[in-house]
Parts: sequence; C-alpha cells; structure tokens
Amino acid sequence: MTKDRPETELIAFIRNPDVVLREEDPDGALLFNPDTNQIRVINPSGLFIWKLCDGFHTVPMIVSELREAFDGVPEADVESQVQAFIDDMKTNGFIGLQVDQANPIE
Repeated sequence: MTKDRPETELIAFIRNPDVVLREEDPDGALLFNPDTNQIRVINPSGLFIWKLCDGFHTVPMIVSELREAFDGVPEADVESQVQAFIDDMKTNGFIGLQVDQANPIE
C-alpha cells in the first residue's frame, strides 16, 4: 500500500482470456473456465462487473460505474458485494489482477 492511495485504488482486475462468455438474453450470462472445468451463471450486474474487468478498472471505479448504470443500487452494500463477486471470480480463476505498473504497491 502506498502512503497516499489505498491498495484497492491501485489494483485493476482482468478477465482470464481462456474463459468463455455466453450472454443469455437480459437474464445475465454463463462463464466457462476450461482450465478448471467450472461454470458460473451470472446475473446482469455480474455481467456488467465482468465486462469492467478489463485491466483498467479498480473496485472503486467498478462501484462508481455500477451505481451509474443501475437504478436502486444500495449505497451501503454495493462495494462489499462487488468485492465479494470479484473475490469469488479471482479465487476460481475467472479473473486475475493487473497491478498499476506506474505506481507499484510498496
């Protein structure tokens, strides 16, 4: 963690390029990870978060964009829910970390 920015502001998330995405109508999508043979069914907000895992968006940025895109996003819970989704995706190999190389974590 740097002295002036918390760690979560420096870390962006990136989709595993091997994961296959299949969008399903307005109900969300299916993700298939061939490395682990796992499938995840994600709702529209999960799909939105998944698409923002592009190597440039940090958790605070994803939360901000989620609030703008969806009506009725709960102020109190959204950041913890986004973090829980990302943690699950990371733990199961669906996404990884992209560390800000210009300002590495110390």
